[in-house]
Amino acid sequence: MTTGIGSTDGAWDRPVWIGPEAAGRGTWLLLATRILRGLAAGLVTIGFPYLVLQDLGSGAFRLGAIYAGGALSTAVLAYSFGRFGSRTAKRRAYLVSLVLLPVACLLLLLPESLPLAALASVLGGFSATGSLASGGVGGVEMPLQSAILSDLTTASTRTRWFSGFTFTAGISAAIGALLAGFGDLDQVFAMAFGLSAGSFVIAFAVPVRSVSRGRLPSASSRGVIRRFAATGVLNGFSQGLLTPFLIPFFVIFFGIARPEMSIFTTASSLLGTFAVLAAPALEARWGWVIAIVGTRGVAAGLAALMPFVPLVPAVGMYIALPAFRVAALPAQQSALMGHLPHSDRSEGAGTNQAARVGAASAATALGGFALEDVAVAVPFLGYAFALAVNAYLYSRFFGWHGERIATVDERSPPELSR
Repeated sequence: MTTGIGSTDGAWDRPVWIGPEAAGRGTWLLLATRILRGLAAGLVTIGFPYLVLQDLGSGAFRLGAIYAGGALSTAVLAYSFGRFGSRTAKRRAYLVSLVLLPVACLLLLLPESLPLAALASVLGGFSATGSLASGGVGGVEMPLQSAILSDLTTASTRTRWFSGFTFTAGISAAIGALLAGFGDLDQVFAMAFGLSAGSFVIAFAVPVRSVSRGRLPSASSRGVIRRFAATGVLNGFSQGLLTPFLIPFFVIFFGIARPEMSIFTTASSLLGTFAVLAAPALEARWGWVIAIVGTRGVAAGLAALMPFVPLVPAVGMYIALPAFRVAALPAQQSALMGHLPHSDRSEGAGTNQAARVGAASAATALGGFALEDVAVAVPFLGYAFALAVNAYLYSRFFGWHGERIATVDERSPPELSR
């Protein structure tokens, strides 16, 4: 960044001036909060299904119902915090969204019971509707983080920053997943609580753009938000149908133990994490729409084959699947932010998250039922079909080269509150 940025300090609306160095520090602090939450997400992603399936003796359908509740809660909260962040106070919305995960982890340290696990899922968003780099655990804060990051970066560097954030968060999530294979579940959830609480503390020092109270998104912004939300519905449906049940699939049908599963999940997360580094190159070479359609098309093919192959190739496909699913994700995030003015980004990201996770909540309940009582292949084939329709909508709404909607002018410096 080459310009200073207006800010507030102490009181919510008392203006001071923060130069580019302070803005840069804010970006790194924001990254630190994401790393800590990534570690916590990896721990919970592995620990929670073992808590429900083994310690509490529940089946895949009940786990799916709990995940569905977490997904539905995340959808409602993401939309609510996104609107509040765009129309009233983005910083306060961000801080409140951060505190929910440590509270949820604290609940898991209480005496084990299914109602407490379900409540923790609702508060912490234990929906498993995404990769470890950006997925359901604690995902309610992701739209606000995306809006804040986009305000701290320029259009020319935004995809690289989103790629770097996703990569670093994915590494931390992979480490968290690996650590979840050691010790008992109380130790796993205690570590998740400490890390997520540390993320909340650091967030107080992150500068956040101010908003005008009571303003509404423009007509053009509403059109952009609707298009991205429509693609988010199918994206979320595919994720909810299959992603929460990839670990239970191996636990139930192949009898994989937790230490082994943590290694497979870590490998899968690491490969997906490194894959996002390709996003800037994919965007530069093909454009963000073709990058999304191509990579997710491969993911659809892998998912369609997975339930019909033996253990070894199934594990290989499981490890590779997230890499193709998330490779173009930073380019999609950057495109959403680039098509909206600063003031509408929080609401746009929150609405997109709500559409994705809301659709995932219904699909998660359906996926659990299909896996346990209908046919193993149903969630996998449904995932592939939904991704194919999702790819069509991207080309329909935005054009193969993203030419159908113009990006916004971002020459004016942002005003931040600290």
